[in-house]
Amino acid sequence: MHRRTLLVVAPGPPDFDRHAGSRRLYAWLQILSAEYEIAFYMLRPRLDAEAHRYAQALRALGIRIQRHHARALEHLASQIDHGVLFEFFHTAERLLPSLRLLRPDLPMAVSCADLHYVREARAAVYAERPRAARAKVRRTRRRELGVYRRADLVVTVTEADRRILTRAVSDAATAVVPSTFPVAQEAPAFAQRIPRSVLFVGGFRHPPNVDAMLFFCRDVLPRIQRTLPDVRVSIVGDAPPREVQALASAHVTVTGWVPDVQPYLASHAVSIAPLRCGSGLKGKIVEAMAAGLPVVTTPMGAEGTDLTHGDTALIAESAEGFAEAVVQLCTDGDLHARLSRQSLAHARSRWDPSEVAPRLLETIGSMRTLTPKRLGVLDRAVHAGRVTYESSSVPERVDRLSSYLRWYFGRLRTPSPSGP
Repeated sequence: MHRRTLLVVAPGPPDFDRHAGSRRLYAWLQILSAEYEIAFYMLRPRLDAEAHRYAQALRALGIRIQRHHARALEHLASQIDHGVLFEFFHTAERLLPSLRLLRPDLPMAVSCADLHYVREARAAVYAERPRAARAKVRRTRRRELGVYRRADLVVTVTEADRRILTRAVSDAATAVVPSTFPVAQEAPAFAQRIPRSVLFVGGFRHPPNVDAMLFFCRDVLPRIQRTLPDVRVSIVGDAPPREVQALASAHVTVTGWVPDVQPYLASHAVSIAPLRCGSGLKGKIVEAMAAGLPVVTTPMGAEGTDLTHGDTALIAESAEGFAEAVVQLCTDGDLHARLSRQSLAHARSRWDPSEVAPRLLETIGSMRTLTPKRLGVLDRAVHAGRVTYESSSVPERVDRLSSYLRWYFGRLRTPSPSGP
């Protein structure tokens, strides 16, 4: 039986054990590779050893990987017979016009992990330079919505994001496919966990995670310590910047990246997601609930998860309320056990691969029914200039230099990891 070919365009191979968004894409590719021949086109290939590991994980799924080059894209486009899926709006912004000219018959979908301009607008409230932050929001909104208007389908991970998007682009074709996490059958009991232990998991290249930890350690933790002076906090995640590293103390451990977060999820008493800004589905919440670890979060963190305060999680907005919720979960074994059971049930009904896979396959399968949009005059002009630029040797040199710089400065700012 002939398997149709799907082109997936992304910045690079998903580093699935470092960032929730990358884990989502990798999980989607695992599902899709069973049904489609997948060609994976990388815009910004990394040069370090870790990138090779992530690329090998894709090849193990039978996925063909192609580095970015204008001539390679032309050859690859001729082999696609199903459609194109872009990861992130800025990836589509760069290559959708090119692919539209090469293959006007192919439907183009954009995967929207979160609405960037919404996340930036919410973060602007806390910015040191709010006027500059608001100006950036306007630029991002114009660019992002422009891409969604050109796309044939936009796939969001939450219904909340889909509603915001359709209000902004009323004629956009949309679908909702959430992230997927395998759900545990059972979880360690309250008595088996480290007493009064609090866990945060999140990659720190995502600005809302930095803000969340600064807010928690400065405003929430001192309130918790009034009742639980021996509370311990573990901050686990890739690339913590200096201001997060500086939070380390006798009560706070900043681990950096770890190769496996499961031991932390199994041993800690409470997972926290004190998010004050953001958009999309919060992977740290889904991951904790899928492990049966009760969560304390904010209304912002709970957005898109269908959580109910006191039933599937504890939800608090103020520093005082958040501290009280953490204390409650650290000391009330019955509440902890109930939330743990109901977290597993909630996660299983929404984010287990058995629930997500049919929705994802249906969404990608429906691309065959879409009528591809026509490319506008301005897009054609921009594309012509970009082809001239990218057919030169400049882009490859820029990508190589950028990769080395990211690797070098990442080593400077990242503490020694607790794992390889």
